Amino acid sequence: MTINTKFDISREDEQFFGKMGSFGIPKFDKIMNGGVPRGFTILALTDPGAGAELFAKQFLSPCEEPENTMYISTNETSEEIMQVYDKYNWLNELQIISIGSEYNNRVLGKELQASKYRLEGFNMNDIQRLSQTRFVDDETEDFLTEMANTVMDRGPFFRCAVENLDFFFQRYDKSRVISMLRMMQAHTQIHRGILFVTVSKDTISPAIKQEMAAIADMVCDFKVRTIGSDFETSMTVSKFRNAPENLSIMVFRVTPEEGITPETVERIA
Repeated sequence: MTINTKFDISREDEQFFGKMGSFGIPKFDKIMNGGVPRGFTILALTDPGAGAELFAKQFLSPCEEPENTMYISTNETSEEIMQVYDKYNWLNELQIISIGSEYNNRVLGKELQASKYRLEGFNMNDIQRLSQTRFVDDETEDFLTEMANTVMDRGPFFRCAVENLDFFFQRYDKSRVISMLRMMQAHTQIHRGILFVTVSKDTISPAIKQEMAAIADMVCDFKVRTIGSDFETSMTVSKFRNAPENLSIMVFRVTPEEGITPETVERIA
């Protein structure tokens, strides 16, 4: 796999998109001194239920070019994702790829059928179907490469969210996942896109976390904790390339009108 260099960046595009993009959260743009620089890869390390999946959707809501804006999900269906966009009245013309649904159809469905055949026995129709589908020994499915290629096919100033990388770390060699992330980061940088990827903190080792953080331009740590009978969600910006003044801890809430919105902010640099 090679980095796609066929795209040209025109002066008109540079003027239209500018050097900074919005996070989709005006208050957060202000906290980050104008938004996210074009070409950034953002790594979100997350606790379950801390809101990173909603942040990923809101991150795509500016949708400057719908055909160049893409949400890749490993957990949700396209219908579930669109329900969230409709709920908050965000622009919903973006492209959605549900890898979880593809995996269910292309892998788990075949495994289920194979198990059924093993339990019930084979007949002639079963044998003919096996010869046509080749599902018993089919090892050609490579969702990791498909995902990376899909991102790297995006043109200049694209916007993409991958939620989440747990799916790939659980099924592929960790070094391959890191290599694909590095290539996507290079493509994003060259073509001035903005890439947002999430991963659960419990899925990766400290060494893998450190390596991923080194690749990313920005690192966000999503946390949730209980305070009495309530939950508090927060995000720590622990890395912002060339702008350490943006490092901060942000407590946020979710409202029906704005989605994720900061409540309090503490600078840590």
